Amino acid sequence: MLSPAEVSQAEAKISALHGKLAPVDGQPIRFCVPLAMAATTAERRALSAVAERVRAELAPIPRRDHVDAMVSRVLLGFEQGRGRGAEEEVLISEYISALKDLPLAGIHGAAERFRSGTTLLPWSRWWRPSPAEFAAEAREGLIPLRAKLVHIRQILDAEVYVQPTDEYRAKVQAAAAAWLNRGGDTEHGHIRPTPEALAAAREDALHEHGAQFREVAGGGSLAQLAARLDAKAAAHKERAA
Repeated sequence: MLSPAEVSQAEAKISALHGKLAPVDGQPIRFCVPLAMAATTAERRALSAVAERVRAELAPIPRRDHVDAMVSRVLLGFEQGRGRGAEEEVLISEYISALKDLPLAGIHGAAERFRSGTTLLPWSRWWRPSPAEFAAEAREGLIPLRAKLVHIRQILDAEVYVQPTDEYRAKVQAAAAAWLNRGGDTEHGHIRPTPEALAAAREDALHEHGAQFREVAGGGSLAQLAARLDAKAAAHKERAA
């Protein structure tokens, strides 16, 4: 189990480690990082401990009496917030209802900020915070905690890759240049002709067909040509029969 000092050190490294991540193109929720800049095994273990603690802090508070005590401490500092008997019970119930499903860390942080006058949201210090103001302040204080948990998850889930060396890059570039110069993959017997070669082949084919037509046309009269066509048609019928 990690000591509080180790967990604190890991928490201080979250921003630095998250800043080394690079987004994956076309996938906004995925990140990658070079092996040399990735979190170490010890850092990952410590970050997991921090994430576990943050998740516990973000868990909703199950006990009403805890909320009651925190709200009462805040209201004690305001004359307008003091009630008596049933009136006080109704007032506290309104706060408890507004703070329902919020974690203890958020409620405690909001209570301390109201007591010290250092709230995150605008608020008049001359009047007690309303239940809605209290809940809004508590939610505002949870934003950094939730962002911290997201950053830790992104660090732990990032794809780690090994950057290619200059020698490997040069080897790949040389192989690509050789393939392009050959016009295809001759190693496996597949050749990709260049556009010039394709145009020349088409032109040769046209010349060949033209020569064959001229040979047939010049070898006899039109009657002889018609006779040859009739003979081919008769042979085709015999084969079909």
